[in-house]
Amino acid sequence: MDRAGRMAAGFGLVLGLLLNFSVLGQTGPKQINLLIGSGEGGGFDGSARILAQFLPRYLPGTPAVVPQNMPGASGLRVAEVIYNVSPRDGSVIGVTQPNFVLNKALDPNAKYKPQEFNWIGRLGSFTTYAVVSTKASVQTVEGARKNSLILGASGPSGPGAVLPSALNYLLGTKFNIVKGYRSAQETGLAFDRGEIPGIGSASLEFIESKHWLDKGEAKILFTIGQQRNPKYAYAPSALELMESERDRNVMKLITASTVIGRAVIAPPNMPPERVAQLREAFEKVIRDPDFLAESAKRGYDVEPLTGAELQQVVSEALSMPADVIERTRAATQGGF
Repeated sequence: MDRAGRMAAGFGLVLGLLLNFSVLGQTGPKQINLLIGSGEGGGFDGSARILAQFLPRYLPGTPAVVPQNMPGASGLRVAEVIYNVSPRDGSVIGVTQPNFVLNKALDPNAKYKPQEFNWIGRLGSFTTYAVVSTKASVQTVEGARKNSLILGASGPSGPGAVLPSALNYLLGTKFNIVKGYRSAQETGLAFDRGEIPGIGSASLEFIESKHWLDKGEAKILFTIGQQRNPKYAYAPSALELMESERDRNVMKLITASTVIGRAVIAPPNMPPERVAQLREAFEKVIRDPDFLAESAKRGYDVEPLTGAELQQVVSEALSMPADVIERTRAATQGGF
């Protein structure tokens, strides 16, 4: 679906949802719709639903927080809808994939401005991992510089497409990216069925929930982040794979999304008191023992950042020098 189609669908969905919203009270909305920029299953959906469970405890009037999956364009659809369509009264918020910030850096004409969102807080970072079957002919990044390896991806602008494309450009790897899977669950099923020998990006909790590593059915090919995970220290980070300082700067921009992570966003130009209510409630949720226990039970690491800290990260990502932007645009054009 092209951007116009996504916007039209987003308008229809949000307008339909708004018909069900109660009238705003003096202390805030009676119901909040939480848009999730992914399909069901996977880390974004799971962590957002836990947030929806606990956030009402700390909001004035204890409004219901209703999760609504809105997959499309690896999270860009949610960003566009919240920026352009959603009411600016706190009745719609979102948790979406953070690649929309990189997308804006590379496409100044994108129909939203990440620095103008009201950033509420971060649930966790977004380090993900490329996975390869132990039966595949290619088992390392170096091997992928010599032979082709198919990797499935759940959208053209998500890390599963963007990172392998960047490595193809910067390192000369030969990743063949199959795009279009709607969710982590769909990509995982394709991997289980042997339809694809690798996945371009998957969260650690999803990988571990599938028990591929325990069973010796898969290994991590590389880490989509700025550092290795000590638990799987054999898998190099995308940043350390770079062979020049210029390309390391490019990869820092690409992997800024891993720092932004599973962040909660709200529309721009909201009343300051609504933003303050949401930020205060979020900061209480991430300290709630029940929330922390439920997150741990589900395998989600809670690695919070405040809304103000997130806005600083976003501003820095969008102020990269022009030469870094141009090199990044060239490196990722196979993904976006």
